Amino acid sequence: MKRPMPVLFVLLALAACGVDGEPLKPSYSAETTIGYNSRTGPFNQTSIGVRFGN
Repeated sequence: MKRPMPVLFVLLALAACGVDGEPLKPSYSAETTIGYNSRTGPFNQTSIGVRFGN
């Protein structure tokens, strides 16, 4: 159990300093639908997304 922790910290440090390439800017999206169903009545639906890269 002692060995994986230092390896994890080294990998996190390399990722934080940009060794793995340029940082990717995330894009966010959200969509909300509000409607009425004749059988069940009013409803709402929300979708949230996050995408990294192109």
